[in-house]
Amino acid sequence: MEMEFIKKEKNEIELKIINEDSSFFYLLENIASSKRDVEFVAIKKGDHLSNEFYFYLKTKDKSAKDILLECISEAEETVFSVINGLEKVTQDI
Repeated sequence: MEMEFIKKEKNEIELKIINEDSSFFYLLENIASSKRDVEFVAIKKGDHLSNEFYFYLKTKDKSAKDILLECISEAEETVFSVINGLEKVTQDI
């Protein structure tokens, strides 16, 4: 997986992600969209021939970096919760 910043400002972050599944970033987008300080969040796919996409986050007052880190933390909790739930459900199989 490769990642690089396209834009890195106080209230805006744009990441280019190459050779990675976008599922985790959709989770980040979903979490960020519920935050009051987020003005805009989106994932933009590259062309169909490339294996890349872009994650864009724009905030109102709070730092985009801080919001992104909050979202990553919440996403991590969500993923671990799903894993624990799956482990419990599959114990009886």
